Amino acid sequence: MIRFAVILFSVLLSSCASVPVGTMLEFRSFGKDDFITIQPQVLRAKIHVDEPVRADVDSAELALELTTEKGMREFKFPLLLLRKEKIAPVAGFFSKSAGKTEYTLKLSDEAVKNFIETQQIIKDEQSGSLNFSVTTGFEKFPSEITEIGLSVFLKLTEEKGFVTLFDDAKLEVKHEG
Repeated sequence: MIRFAVILFSVLLSSCASVPVGTMLEFRSFGKDDFITIQPQVLRAKIHVDEPVRADVDSAELALELTTEKGMREFKFPLLLLRKEKIAPVAGFFSKSAGKTEYTLKLSDEAVKNFIETQQIIKDEQSGSLNFSVTTGFEKFPSEITEIGLSVFLKLTEEKGFVTLFDDAKLEVKHEG
């Protein structure tokens, strides 16, 4: 049975981020049949990035790594910006969160077509494992930024909302020069 694992791979991810327990429970029983029933037109990714950092949404993609006894294959699906919104900072009694920019992304038309073809390939496999990742680059960081928070969410079905993959993972920023 093909198993589903959720992984965030970011070019600048240098620190460990915790995956919420609810996410682990959500995907614990996710398998080949669940993957095949995904409607790629509905699939969405959402990224929250601390201000003033900006994601380079032109480089955003969903990747799928399929590992079987035949070897490993990687499939990449370009993501398009659907919506960009500002999230105001939140000040609480014990803490304060930075303002964020929220990017909601969907598969491009070509990616939808390729995703459907990939579902057929996976349907024909007897065993193996699947790893999803959402990747994006970032625009140039302001020199005073040394760490940013990044959250990633994934929506696989119309019926269910977004599942938190990573919640405010801290990324260390290293400036060159």
